[in-house]
Amino acid sequence: MGIEARALGEVLPAVTSLTSGMDSLAPWTTPSLADEAPPRLSNDQFAAALVVAAAPLPALEMADDVFLAQILRMMDVLPRRADDTVGGKLRHRAYELAIGRYPRQAMEFLVTEALRDSKFFPSTSECVAIMGRWRRDDAATRSKLAAGVAARHERQARFDELMRKLAAGECDQAEIDALDDWSKQVGETRGHLRREEDGTYVSRVRPADQEA
Repeated sequence: MGIEARALGEVLPAVTSLTSGMDSLAPWTTPSLADEAPPRLSNDQFAAALVVAAAPLPALEMADDVFLAQILRMMDVLPRRADDTVGGKLRHRAYELAIGRYPRQAMEFLVTEALRDSKFFPSTSECVAIMGRWRRDDAATRSKLAAGVAARHERQARFDELMRKLAAGECDQAEIDALDDWSKQVGETRGHLRREEDGTYVSRVRPADQEA
């Protein structure tokens, strides 16, 4: 089964041994006061970060009728509008149709926002609008985000290091041949490589020890 078909909750245990050396994903989510560059990743850590970043998030627990009823009762402390005459089972059914298929966390967000900001019991459309502002922020989401940031930092660091080596003439022909087409083209654009008639790329830079 490919990475794209595996949920993050399934992938994380499998890469625990690879990510254990990363200590924490905080360096990729918390800006450094000293503007320090985030730590580099080993090959195993880089591979683990790519897996976690690509894995789908696990499904959230959806609200059921009991949870919806609890949410509506919590918002009952808010006064109702004068034209709000629907009650009982009909009211519950209306809200079930409008917001009954949301995750529990989204409904908890709804209650928090409504009790803090609403003057009246929110209508179904107002509930939908409030939950539209909800953003998933559980541990799995934060791990996926941090892994993606870490992978991008590492990919850029490795690319910058490659360009530095090409500029210094430190890559032998085998290393150049092993590069992907895009890296070769960038190397050519920057004047580090030359494309031969047969399509191969060779270094345009003479190593310093050969220039003497």
